[in-house]
Amino acid sequence: MEPYILDAFLGAVMFGLGGVLFKWNAHNLGDDNYFFGGLYSVGATCFFIDGFDTLSELNDAKYFIMAAIVGLGAAGGNFALSQGMRYGPAGLTSAFAKANIIIVILLSSVYYGETITWIEGLGILFFFLAMIVVNLKVNKLNKPTNRTWILIMMACIILLAFRNGGLKVVNELGLSGVLVAAVAYTYCAMVSIMLILKNRKKPSQSKVTKLKTAVIGILTGIVSYGGLYFYITAIKGGPGSVVITIFSLDMFFILLLSYLLFGERLNRNQIFGFLLSAIGLILIGLK
Repeated sequence: MEPYILDAFLGAVMFGLGGVLFKWNAHNLGDDNYFFGGLYSVGATCFFIDGFDTLSELNDAKYFIMAAIVGLGAAGGNFALSQGMRYGPAGLTSAFAKANIIIVILLSSVYYGETITWIEGLGILFFFLAMIVVNLKVNKLNKPTNRTWILIMMACIILLAFRNGGLKVVNELGLSGVLVAAVAYTYCAMVSIMLILKNRKKPSQSKVTKLKTAVIGILTGIVSYGGLYFYITAIKGGPGSVVITIFSLDMFFILLLSYLLFGERLNRNQIFGFLLSAIGLILIGLK
C-alpha cells in the first residue's frame, strides 16, 4: 500500500471522529462556548507550533486582515454546523457542509479565471440534486427535511466558503496558510472565552458539565488538526483525485458512528441526498 493512501485514510478517520464529537456536543446540548473555546484554543496552539519557523512574517498586516476573514468563516461555519447537527442527522449535515466547495469553485472561476471542467460541473449538479431530493415529499413515509435545518445548512455552506475561499486567497497572496489559520483560531478562541465570561452566571440546559464539554472541544481540535496534517501529507505524496476520494470516506464514518452511538437513521430522501452529495464531492475531486 502506498503511504499516501494510508495518510488519506487516517485523515478521513480523524475528521470522521471530529464530526462525531460535534454530534456528541449537539446531542448532549453542550455549552457551545466551552466546546469551541477548547477546540479553537488547541487548534491555535497546534498551528502556531507548526508555523513556528515563519513567525517573523507576522509583521505584515495582511496576515491579521485575512485571519479575520478566515476566522469569521470558521467561527460562523462551525457554529452553524453544530446547530445543524441539533436539528438533523450528523452524516447528512456533514455531507451538505462540504457543498461550500461549490461557492469556492464558482468564485475562483469568476475572479481568477479558473476553468470549471465538465466533471466539476457534474459534481456541482449532484450537490444541487441532493438539496432538491432532501426537500421532496413523496408520501407520508418520506417527509422533507426540517426547514430550519435547511436554512442553517445554507448559512453553514456560505460561511465555510468564507473560510476555505479566504485560505485560497491567502495562498494567492503568497502568505503562510498555517500562520493565518493560527491567528484566525486565536481570534475565535478569544471570542469564545469572552462569551464564557459574559454568560458564566446564566443557567445551563446542558446534559453534561462545562468541563467535560471543554475537554471534548479540546479532543475535537486535536483530531481535526490531525486530520488536516494527514490530508496535507497525503496531498504531497499522491494524486489529489485519489486522496480527495479516500478523504470523502469521513462522511461514511460519521454516518456509521452516529448510527451506532446515537441511533440516528436516515429516511429514504436523506439516504439519496447523502449519496448524491458523496458522488458530487468525489466527482469534484476527480477534476
